[in-house]
Amino acid sequence: MLKAESGQTETINAAAIKEMIHDRGIDLVRIADAKNLILAYPPRPATALMPTAKSVIVMAVAHSLGAVYSPDIMLWTRSKMQTSRLLDETAEKVGRMLEREGFLTLPVSADKPVEIFKHDPETGKKFRQTRTVGFLSFKHAAMSCGMGEIGKNNLLLTPEFGPHQRLCAIITEAELEPDARQEFNLCKGCNKCMEACPSGALTPDGYDVDPCFVYWSMGFKQLPPARFWEWPGYIRMIRQHMKQRDLLVESGQIYITDVDFCIECMRACPVGNRWKNIRPKKLNPQKSGGNL
Repeated sequence: MLKAESGQTETINAAAIKEMIHDRGIDLVRIADAKNLILAYPPRPATALMPTAKSVIVMAVAHSLGAVYSPDIMLWTRSKMQTSRLLDETAEKVGRMLEREGFLTLPVSADKPVEIFKHDPETGKKFRQTRTVGFLSFKHAAMSCGMGEIGKNNLLLTPEFGPHQRLCAIITEAELEPDARQEFNLCKGCNKCMEACPSGALTPDGYDVDPCFVYWSMGFKQLPPARFWEWPGYIRMIRQHMKQRDLLVESGQIYITDVDFCIECMRACPVGNRWKNIRPKKLNPQKSGGNL
């Protein structure tokens, strides 16, 4: 039995779980069938984390739009961390409640840890750039339960908030009624994210993770050289950065406070009906280590 905050008891079901989660400040909650998830690559099914899993509870908290459009990306980063804490705290509390009721449950954090890949697990070929992969793809789990779709910017878009939400999930043995998948067509007739991307990672041909990751994580517009003759240009770029940045101090801030260097594709996206009346009409790039 699930105890509501009023002290009354209810049967554990999807509606009761959603109400409990919404009451804790979570904006969107939907449920996917653990054995019927849309998978990313490399595939990470929920049943690889819990073979007896029956349901995946997907939660989303909207970002502060003021932080998204703030002049300095470090202000956005702080807000992002707070949404992660809210999601993780809720996932832990709901997970512990479900386990007290006899259902093995695994909260999967909104943030770290991630798996690290230097080689393609399918071919064994070394990646140009080391890849980091979540233990569960929240975007694909969200698509599996009709929360949204993945846009040209490779972010989850929801009708309510566009790309402006943080995700988290709870894998559980509790058999909860899943929500149906949906077709949205939110991302059409628009290339604003491609136009805003400073690294060239977004093109009509698709999304290139390597330049995106290098710019987002370090603020560098060039990938580490793959050929000998590319090194002089790369070194010139590093020297230019060193004139205005302190990479040693920044590295501490990045790893301690998780500072990002770019969310321009997110900022440029016009999707999200909750934001249509407060979205700024003029958009200037955020200040970050990558804007030199």
